[in-house]
Amino acid sequence: MIRAGRLSPVVLLALFGCAHAPRATEDPAAAFDALAAEHLTALYAAHPVWATSLGVHDHDAALPDLEPAAIERRVLAIDALLDRVAAIDPTTLDTRRRFDHRVLDHALRAERLERTTVRDWKRNPMTYNHVAARGVASLIDRQFAPVGSRVQSATARLLGVPPLLTLARENLDDVPRLWTELAVKSTAGTVSFLEEDVPAALAAQGYADLDEATRERFDAARRAAIAALQDYRAWLESDLLARSNGDPSLGRETFEEKLRLEEHFDLDADALRAMNDAAIERYHAWVAREAAKIDPDRSPAEVMASITAEHPTPDDLIATAARFVEEARDFVVANAIVTLPTDDLPIIRESPKYARRGFASMSTPGPFETEAREAYYNITNVDPTWDAEKQAQHLTYFNFPGLLGISIHEAMPGHFVQLLYEKQIPSALRQVHGTASLIEGWAHYAEQMMIDEGLGDGDPKIRLGQLRRALQRHARWHAAIAIHVDGQSVEEAAKAFERIAYFAPFPALRETQRATYDPTYLYYALGRMEILALRDAVKARDGEAFSLGDFHDRFLRLGLPIPLAREALLGL
Repeated sequence: MIRAGRLSPVVLLALFGCAHAPRATEDPAAAFDALAAEHLTALYAAHPVWATSLGVHDHDAALPDLEPAAIERRVLAIDALLDRVAAIDPTTLDTRRRFDHRVLDHALRAERLERTTVRDWKRNPMTYNHVAARGVASLIDRQFAPVGSRVQSATARLLGVPPLLTLARENLDDVPRLWTELAVKSTAGTVSFLEEDVPAALAAQGYADLDEATRERFDAARRAAIAALQDYRAWLESDLLARSNGDPSLGRETFEEKLRLEEHFDLDADALRAMNDAAIERYHAWVAREAAKIDPDRSPAEVMASITAEHPTPDDLIATAARFVEEARDFVVANAIVTLPTDDLPIIRESPKYARRGFASMSTPGPFETEAREAYYNITNVDPTWDAEKQAQHLTYFNFPGLLGISIHEAMPGHFVQLLYEKQIPSALRQVHGTASLIEGWAHYAEQMMIDEGLGDGDPKIRLGQLRRALQRHARWHAAIAIHVDGQSVEEAAKAFERIAYFAPFPALRETQRATYDPTYLYYALGRMEILALRDAVKARDGEAFSLGDFHDRFLRLGLPIPLAREALLGL
């Protein structure tokens, strides 16, 4: 196994021997820039699969080192970097670097919390399957280098899968039963991905033209990885599952700290609960008003159910989404919603088999990718192994107004447009450490903003589709606090999810299960609310001079966590 975490003595000396305060004659800006560069270099080595996704290809043949000793070395390195961050007085830096100083401090502390307290490497068996799947997928999704070069890197990563999964058996402890059950399913998806999707993708990229020795090495490594994954899945079922008695709850203190460090929001759980409860009440009242326009004799839940029952067939799902993306693009241009740096649109496809936990996603090239800039709008179609009832419930999520909202969120002007702005963000630190409340908050904000600006011509069905998706995000918020702060079971939280978001039981359960391993996924709704509040504050200050398109352009170019963007745009 190629272990990126095994740092050479020279690198270790650079990391641990430099924890000093800047000399009196040292320019603080130069010192900070050097520190930021060192941090990113070490980060890419410690997270090689992430580095590939970012468009940094120095570690394309490596997998992360998840041995306990490597984790400890990384924590020591983070501590040394934090000492150096603290030694630089941010008041001596220019405005851009002052913000970046806080971005760097929080990013380091967030990673430290993950490695020492949250410990997915120790408690979540899906971590290892995800590393294996993404390690290969990141090398074949985009043709950023000749196929032979990428196949060689993929071969090295595939050779690292068997020892990675052996290490998983040694590391995993105190695992929640649900996570083991989900890991069994996701590992089966990765096996299918390696057996079917990888050969098909490479065949279209010129794999057959490679020399025989290269192909034989790759195929042998792929078969060995498949066998190791099958053995891992069998071990999960026959061994780990029976002793998976861990509690997925983070607890109040860790939950609040994780949100503060990752998203820059310093809010306690009680304040978060109050914010969410008030928002749910407002949105339910809004739903009632819109539902009455459609049929005043039926309850809001009945009207919502009638809307969710209208959806494309599995065969029409992708084509319908493509049409909605084009309609949204035309609306953005006609109404000067945001400046589009290109006329390109994402490629719309079914979600790869290893990435089917969510309903839809956007796979974008990293900010440093120069060769392959394709973006993929992934949609999770029905699984043919599901029974008819589960397939029908799954498709309710893609009801026509809902699918329009999904297409706004993922593509236009959501994640895809935000991707286009990455090149304009003024520092590599911000490009790498974008917060989820900024990224997902922007996409979720776009759903409401587009309807507010007139997309759909006031059709109450389209508004209800947007409101249902907003309530879905508030139901996530509720589930996160219920599970990680209040100690509720997944089943209890899922029932509340159904009620809050007008969801059928099966998709509500899947959404609530996600809360156990994505505890701060309230960042969607929190981000949307905070962007709306920031926009209103800027509009109040600028008066008649306010331009929605200009606000969006400036906000996206900053690439800052929302609380810092508020300071930047309002001059606080």
